[in-house]
Amino acid sequence: MKKWILIIIGLIIAIIVLGNLNNDNSNVIEDERTYNTPWREPIGDEFLKIGKLMVANGIKGCGEYHVKEVTNGEYVVACTPDGKNWTYYVAWPNTDKIYRTNEEMESKLTPPR
Repeated sequence: MKKWILIIIGLIIAIIVLGNLNNDNSNVIEDERTYNTPWREPIGDEFLKIGKLMVANGIKGCGEYHVKEVTNGEYVVACTPDGKNWTYYVAWPNTDKIYRTNEEMESKLTPPR
C-alpha cells in the first residue's frame, strides 16, 4: 500500500515539474488588449500603491511612470528616468508583487510617448 502511495505522489510531482518546464511564456501576457490599450498616468491611489511597491522592491530611476490596467488590480508599468529610456514591469499592488517584463513582452510594448 505504501508503495502505491509513493508512486502516486511521485507521478503528481513529475506532472507538476513537467508542467512548469513547458510553461516558458508564463511571464508574457497574451491578451492583445494589453498591448493595444493606450498608456495613462496613474489615477487615484494607483500612484501611491505602485510607487510604494517599486520602492519596496528596490526599483529605482522611475522619475515618471505610466500604466495600463490589464485586469482589476494587475498593471503593466512603463518607467523612465529621462523620458527616453523605458523599463517595463507587471505589478499587482494588492498582493505586493512586481516583476520586470521579459524580452518577448517588452518587444510588444511601445513607449508611452
